[in-house]
Amino acid sequence: MRERTADRHQAVDAAVGSFDTLQHYSIYLQGLYSFRLPLEAWLAGLDWPRHFGEWRPTAIGEMILRDMDDLNVTERRIEPSIPHHADLETLLGALYVLEGSSLGARVLVSRAGQLGLNDTYGARHLASQAQSDGWKSFLQMLDSAPTMDMDKVVDASRTVFAHAETAFKGNLYA
Repeated sequence: MRERTADRHQAVDAAVGSFDTLQHYSIYLQGLYSFRLPLEAWLAGLDWPRHFGEWRPTAIGEMILRDMDDLNVTERRIEPSIPHHADLETLLGALYVLEGSSLGARVLVSRAGQLGLNDTYGARHLASQAQSDGWKSFLQMLDSAPTMDMDKVVDASRTVFAHAETAFKGNLYA
């Protein structure tokens, strides 16, 4: 999956950029708001597959809102498309992107710290993601999932990466 989505992942990384000022970090927060909150709302309305058990992805939407409030960042939602199907492949593709972002958060939390932000002010969402073990749990579920069409999972991941890129780029120019 990583190889088949690498170009989309790189596009998101480029759209996020490196936040080296609070202004750049504020733009990042606006993009993340536009990306995560619609997806988390979509996920909240799903009937979850039985084999997921009690596991759910790490929700950070409320923490993003609190971080934005800390820094007086205005909510600007760019309306990129999100998945509308709720089949297993679409769900797994979306979760691949969302849970994978916890790996990137481990790098970003350090950048946020250099701006004076932390787990109680301005970077709650990053601290939560950086401490999450959801990625490992997700990979175990992906490996144990019933028969699925991996091409559809990859397509769904690529769509969610494109959603993220649109959200981050859209807030650069809003």
